[in-house]
Amino acid sequence: MSILKRHVGGMLILLANHTAHAQSPTPPLVEENELRSCLLLEQEGLKRFNILEQRASELRGSEKLLSDRRIALQNRKAKLDAGKPDNNVVSNFNETVNTFNQQADQLNADKAEFEKESTTYDNWVNNTLKPACSKVVNKPVSPVTSFYACGFDSTQPLAGLPHCKTLPNFDALKACIQKAGSKAKAQESCPPNS
Repeated sequence: MSILKRHVGGMLILLANHTAHAQSPTPPLVEENELRSCLLLEQEGLKRFNILEQRASELRGSEKLLSDRRIALQNRKAKLDAGKPDNNVVSNFNETVNTFNQQADQLNADKAEFEKESTTYDNWVNNTLKPACSKVVNKPVSPVTSFYACGFDSTQPLAGLPHCKTLPNFDALKACIQKAGSKAKAQESCPPNS
């Protein structure tokens, strides 16, 4: 799972730190549609990652449970070996061992499936998310462009994404954009241009 965290985490940090500030002439600013596409993919990536993280947690819990059961079975076997158990006790023990083995087999199958899902996610990050977001990562981004790309002008903002959470002076920016009345006027009159 740590590999997954590095892939998404690295992308999120890169996006969160590239808001343009008042600067001398710079390379072209990120376009809103490019940033929005990247942010939507980032949102999808976070959802996919959270599902994998939850599944990993469940698998760790199952693994711990089976480990505890294995120890209990080993202790029970030691007691059986030390005594002279009757056939019913041995039969019950053998059934318990069979059940344990089935559960262990299922856990191994679940772990193998998880590894496939994890690899699929890694491939998606490398082949979809990173290429789409590489267009915006090293370019300056106007706060106004970020505001619109994050969807703060709509009913479905991407406010939970790191880039959108880190918009500087959000309240002042929002007030300036509302006062400007249009994207074009906001680009001209709101920070960093004001």
